[in-house]
Formats: sequence, C-alpha cells, structure tokens
Amino acid sequence: MALEGLKEKLKDSWSDLSSKIQEQSWFNNMREKFEEQTPPIQRAIITGAIVIASLVLLYFPYGYISSSQNYMEVFESNRILIQGLLHASRAAKEPSPLPPPLPADQLKQKVESALRENRLVPEQIGEIANLPDKPVQGFVPDAVIQTGLAVQAKKLNVNQLVAVNLSLQNLGPGIKLMGVDIVQSTGQSHYYDMVARVVAFGLPQMNFEADAGPGAGKPGGRRPPPKAPPKGETETIE
Repeated sequence: MALEGLKEKLKDSWSDLSSKIQEQSWFNNMREKFEEQTPPIQRAIITGAIVIASLVLLYFPYGYISSSQNYMEVFESNRILIQGLLHASRAAKEPSPLPPPLPADQLKQKVESALRENRLVPEQIGEIANLPDKPVQGFVPDAVIQTGLAVQAKKLNVNQLVAVNLSLQNLGPGIKLMGVDIVQSTGQSHYYDMVARVVAFGLPQMNFEADAGPGAGKPGGRRPPPKAPPKGETETIE
C-alpha cells in the first residue's frame, strides 16, 4: 500500500510539473520550432537529447565512483603510514637485541673460563690478543660497538677442537665466534693448533630521560623563581 501511494504521489507531481512547463512560453516556442523541422532532423534532435540526458545521468555515479577511489587510495596510504608508525613505536619500546658493550678484560675472562671448563692444560692455551677496532666490517652498523679477541689453542684433538669452539660460540648474548683458523700441530698427526676470532657486539645504553639542566647556583644554570612574600608583609626595595 505504501508503494502504491508513493507511485500516485510521483504521478501527481510529474503531472503538475509537466503542466507548468507546458504553460511556459519558452516551451511552446521550442515545441513549435521542433514541429517545423523535418522528420530526420526531429529524430536527430530526439537522439541528441537522449544522449545528453544519459551522459548527465551517468556523470553523477561516475563522479562518486572516482571520488571513492581517490578516498580509498588516501585511506590505504594513511593506513600503511600508521602501521609503520605503530611498528616503529613498538620497536622503540622493545629492549635492545644486543647487550651493553663488553670490555675486553671481561671478554678475556669469559674466554679463559671456557678454556678451563674444557680441561685444557696450560701448555695448550696460547696467546689471547686483542683484535683491531671493528674487526667485522661491512654488514655491522657503525652504532654497534665491537670488542674482539684472537684466541690461540695448541695440540687439540678433534673432540677438544669441537668442544672449545662450541663453548666460544656460546659465551653469552652478543658474543659470536666469527672465524677459526686450524692447522695441524707440528710433528703431530692427530692434534691441531687453532686461532679463533671471538667478537662481542654491544649497543650503548640510551638515556631517554629529559635533561633537567643544571641546578640553581651553578654557572649557566637556571635559578628557581623567587618565592612570594608572606601575606601581610611587603618587600623592601633599596
């Protein structure tokens, strides 16, 4: 019933609008000029009017579709940007994957402890020397601090060779065995000498606390604002 009533209202509105248009003088002039034309010209005029009306009707949906596509592109770019910012924010709050820098003395103590745990006699432990600064080049960022040692061991059998290198690889977080040079011991057929390169990687701790600045009384520091005098008292200006 509601749909039929709507149809009747539309019919009445269209009838009122068409009657008002037909009463206009410009419409009557156009109709007279149209009737004066030959049938081919009338068909051409009707066809052109239909094409123009169709283009007008199609223009609005196309405009909405084009605008929606632009909005979707903006939305996708903003979504990717927000995801990147959230990822960066979470990464900044996560702890560093590397420990603080390890001094060479502490690294040397760890290496000596690993050699003793593998029951090497003093004659089998050679020189433990510092490697040059940044022993690993190329794929390590400049912000990473490197501490390296060259560890020499002598007359190791195969089992000791494997066990010592495994211990050096697992000394702790950020400490890696970056290379081993193995040669056969002089005058021995089943024993080997080795030089292992152990490097500790670390990142300096970042201080995110706000710098409060120097305190009052220090040169160049900010002094606290003067306290207001108690009520009932006045300041004496000399």
